[in-house]
Amino acid sequence: MPSAWLPVALLVVIGIAFALLIRQVARRIGRSPNRFGKDDTAHDFVGRVYRVGGAVLLVFLIVRAISPEIDTALGRIPVLVHPTIAWLGLTIMILGSGTIIAAQVRMGASWRIGLDRERTGLVTTGLFAWSRNPTFLGIMAVVLGAFLMAPKAGTAAALGAAWIAFSVQIRMEEEHLHRMHGPAYGAYCAVVPRWIG
Repeated sequence: MPSAWLPVALLVVIGIAFALLIRQVARRIGRSPNRFGKDDTAHDFVGRVYRVGGAVLLVFLIVRAISPEIDTALGRIPVLVHPTIAWLGLTIMILGSGTIIAAQVRMGASWRIGLDRERTGLVTTGLFAWSRNPTFLGIMAVVLGAFLMAPKAGTAAALGAAWIAFSVQIRMEEEHLHRMHGPAYGAYCAVVPRWIG
């Protein structure tokens, strides 16, 4: 079995890379690319789900690494507890992490966290030629990998919550991009799938 600290380390690396990219884009555009606020809107609610969900997953993985005996107390799914599945989960997490970072780098100054009223460029090359949402695809891979490494009722719930939150956010972003880019975005959507293809 891979060390229980490996997914923790991976999440920390993603967090650091994410923070550095936020800082880099903020310097380029003159403000934070994080457009999630604290209002009682669907958009800001989804932002809170991301923050809380990510923190809960990280804390859970840390607690699990410190106290492995907690596995049986948290609704372990025995059929998925196997070294091969755990290594597969770690591999999926690594691939997802690389996808997240590559997608955010490719977006450059167009990268936003949430919806921005300011017009941004439409990125359609690189990973975006295969998926309209490679960042979300990468995050889903990370959460799926965490579930396979720690197959518990809690990580299954996190996977389900991530799928719902990302599906809502993606649809909000697609409506926003249709308004912003019009026919160019429509043509892009006709060729490139929402998740992967």
